[in-house]
Amino acid sequence: MPSVDVRGLNVCRGISFGNLFDSYTATSSKPFFLGEYGADAFIAKIWPEDQESQAVATKALTQEIVDHSSVKGGVCLGGFVFELADEWWKDDSGSAWEHDKGGHAPGSGPYPDMTFNEEWWGLVDIDRNPRRALSALGEVAIPSAR
Repeated sequence: MPSVDVRGLNVCRGISFGNLFDSYTATSSKPFFLGEYGADAFIAKIWPEDQESQAVATKALTQEIVDHSSVKGGVCLGGFVFELADEWWKDDSGSAWEHDKGGHAPGSGPYPDMTFNEEWWGLVDIDRNPRRALSALGEVAIPSAR
């Protein structure tokens, strides 16, 4: 599509984007940005909140974006961490008034359990208390053209 100047991708592949940057470059000369990336703060198999894994994944994924940044000659314009705050209404089998422990595992998903725990993605919790992932995000240096 020659009239497209930039593409947006939502990617969730675990703790790494894998070959995303190379495979995209092989198919397009246009830059892209990541419209959504990140990890949730919940492990479905054992049911605790897991802020540490979310922080590790957020930092690792953000660093990959920086490493492939257009500022450094790469193809990626940047990305948006999904998401700022938890969304308690997203588990269809749960309550809109409670932080549910549901999720689904389509086979490829967020680190560490590969399960999309839809209500637990926030960099801050429902009361706007920062999770460790917010600090981890701030530890990644923003690329500079200088």
